[in-house]
Amino acid sequence: MSEWHFDSARFVEEVLKPVQDGWRPDEDFFRVYLLPPDVAGADVVRTALAKIKSQLNNRQYGGFKRACDQLRALHETAVATLTDPAKSAAHRAAVSARTRKLGAGLQQRLRGAPGLSGQRVESLVRESGGALTRTTVLAALAEIGARQLEPVELPATPEPRQWSDTHHLLVQLQHASLWDYLAGTLNGTRTSERDLEARRSKLRVSRDAETTAEQTLLKRIQQWLGDASLIAVLRHELLSRLAAQAPYGYSEVAAAAEAVAERLAALELPADPGTTAYAAWCHFTNPASTAPAWQDDYRSAVRDLRLRTALAVLDGQPGLPDEWRERRSELAAQLTTLDTEIARCRQLERQDVEAAATGYYRIREQLSDHDLDVAIERCAPAAPPSATAVVRAGQVVVSWRPSRAHAGRIGYRVTRGSTLICADTRELEVADDDPPGGTPLSYEVRTTRDGTPSTRPARTAAVTVLRDVLDLVLRGEPHRIAGRWRLPAGASGAVVRRNGSAVRDVQSSTFEDTGVRAGRAYDYVVTATYRLADGTIAESDGVHASARCQEIPDAVTDLTAEADGDGLLVRWTAPAQGDVEILELRQNVDAPAQEVVPVSKARAYGVPVRSAPGAGRNWLRVELAASARRQKLLPVTVLGDLAAIGAPCAVDVRHGTVRSLRVDRLGPTVRLTWEWPPGATSARVVWRTGTKPTGPADPAASKLDVTRVTYDSRGVSVPAPAGDHWFGVCTSLVDGETRSFGPILFGQGSTPVAIRYSIERVRSLRRTRRILVVDGEPGSGVPSIVVVAKSGLRPLEASDGHELVTTEAGVAPMRVEFTVPPDLRRPLHIRAFSRDERVHMVAASPGQLVLT
Repeated sequence: MSEWHFDSARFVEEVLKPVQDGWRPDEDFFRVYLLPPDVAGADVVRTALAKIKSQLNNRQYGGFKRACDQLRALHETAVATLTDPAKSAAHRAAVSARTRKLGAGLQQRLRGAPGLSGQRVESLVRESGGALTRTTVLAALAEIGARQLEPVELPATPEPRQWSDTHHLLVQLQHASLWDYLAGTLNGTRTSERDLEARRSKLRVSRDAETTAEQTLLKRIQQWLGDASLIAVLRHELLSRLAAQAPYGYSEVAAAAEAVAERLAALELPADPGTTAYAAWCHFTNPASTAPAWQDDYRSAVRDLRLRTALAVLDGQPGLPDEWRERRSELAAQLTTLDTEIARCRQLERQDVEAAATGYYRIREQLSDHDLDVAIERCAPAAPPSATAVVRAGQVVVSWRPSRAHAGRIGYRVTRGSTLICADTRELEVADDDPPGGTPLSYEVRTTRDGTPSTRPARTAAVTVLRDVLDLVLRGEPHRIAGRWRLPAGASGAVVRRNGSAVRDVQSSTFEDTGVRAGRAYDYVVTATYRLADGTIAESDGVHASARCQEIPDAVTDLTAEADGDGLLVRWTAPAQGDVEILELRQNVDAPAQEVVPVSKARAYGVPVRSAPGAGRNWLRVELAASARRQKLLPVTVLGDLAAIGAPCAVDVRHGTVRSLRVDRLGPTVRLTWEWPPGATSARVVWRTGTKPTGPADPAASKLDVTRVTYDSRGVSVPAPAGDHWFGVCTSLVDGETRSFGPILFGQGSTPVAIRYSIERVRSLRRTRRILVVDGEPGSGVPSIVVVAKSGLRPLEASDGHELVTTEAGVAPMRVEFTVPPDLRRPLHIRAFSRDERVHMVAASPGQLVLT
């Protein structure tokens, strides 16, 4: 059921009249609200509930006051039942059970017939005393596979004269029917006077009881031919035979009609046996009422409390029986009493309107009259004594004290100027959900009696609503936070504050705050501003929201990939924040620059790799396609709406991974050794001072291409001056003019810096004084130095001997004087050691280091 429409005529016939006659509406709320029991959709139910509730106050239905009052009293129960799924299902089950019970009863009535006529349906509804409606009867019929089915109108077929004697004559002649006699003895339905005379000639041969009976029958047939009623007589005979089968059920009637199907058209009956059978069934099982039509009109008027109409019906019938004349007198007396009471209430209107209204309502319980409805409308209810309006959370809550009016259905109507806030409520409070902002608002509350408002309202004092901004959204971006909202009606602008300080760049519905730092969260309050009538500016309470400034993601620069079974093992150093996505660059697409771009742009460079189950923050296993030989993997660090593009890694599945790289220092050179992967025949060595090479093709790194033969014959040594060095080794392949490289393995090695020093004797009387002299390029750094002495043997490290002096770090040249204790046994070996492991101290004159 996609839509629901209010049907006034159906509402009167199926709801108001039955309730007025005593039917309990809580037996079927679906019927009360004109809903099918299988209704689906909460919106449809709510629409029906609201519409029917509003109709109960319609003066159009003033004649059904008792019914409307009862329905209003049960409305909240109906709402609770129909809007709650569990209660609605239980109520539906109860209604369905009654429908099934009704269906079982109808099935017994039908006795196999395909349906009921409309007349019989209406009769059932009347006989139920309001418990049934045409809709419920039709639903029950549908459930048992039947329907409302109107019979065709059969030709008028009165019983022929002397028909009973004719039947006995046919029995005496051993004929089952007149049709059989005509068909077997005469010329059927085409029998003529000539046929009759020919038959009489044959009967004159002999004279007995049988021939006498046939002669009598021929005379009657001649009479029927004379007045052209033979077809009607045959039709009456056939219909009587069908009627005789009615006590045995419709199936027997249908079977009898089927047996005489060839006769139907000739007898001016419907040619279809089923149509004729159903028409005959309805004719014999639903005899028409013999009561005069005016009696139905009278009863209908009394039921609807239209007593004046009922009296007019009786006055229009001459020659009423005594019973009906007495009923007319009683009705006239009742109307006289009611008219007297109406006149009394009319006089009472001048003194006590509420008492007059109470009297009118009491009269309307017995009489439905237009003048009575007009009189009730004249009795306007008293207004509420007072009303107040309070602003709460952007709404205006209007409340009032109850009116002293009590006759009829008392409600209240609330308006704001020409805007209707609530048409009718029995509560003493209502909320204006969408009041305009920044404007003084005053509300009027009127009492209503059955929808008729009081002549004057109760007015509230003016209030002003300062509504907050709507749909506030904050968005953190790199180096700024932006926000947007909708201004409520009546607002002139907005103010944005961060931590109590106003943000400068604010428009009517947007703002940008650039005084923020990446990665930090900020709290904002956005208030709507209003220009009041006196020219002042007022602000709303404000809407609070928080946002975090978008951080800049860190790119991955050390992506590596190595063969791992049928796939690749990809590793990288995980950034502090963000998720790393590995993309396979599209064919013929160059690696993009390492920059920060929107996520959508970064992902457009390639497709995500197919990863095997299991992964960590800094590694994953990649499944290779069967045809894949070369790939370029691109790491993308995603953080919020931004992505940092990292350094790509070229992968050739033909390459293996170098293992166990070892870096050994041999004087001014470094010797590199490693384990070759199976099948590899060439490799590239790259090295760089102080920084790890970016890859095999790093333009700032030194490079050396070696073959497996060269490596096996003389190894690999590269020159390495003093300082820290990074070394990398990977396999290489050459296809034509293109060289490709496998995963690179890095190692680190250091070459100590040599600083020359000497120990000199101080020219003084004290023979134990010496000077440490450190050479070097003027201004170059000199680490902290320890001078150690050891008797008989040369010191091997700073802790191997007696510490003579320790210097602070400084610059070259450096001279430090120290004393050699005289109690140390000679010969005494002196040696200087650097506190910095990267610096090696070299004596300029080793002979000076031995004191004798």
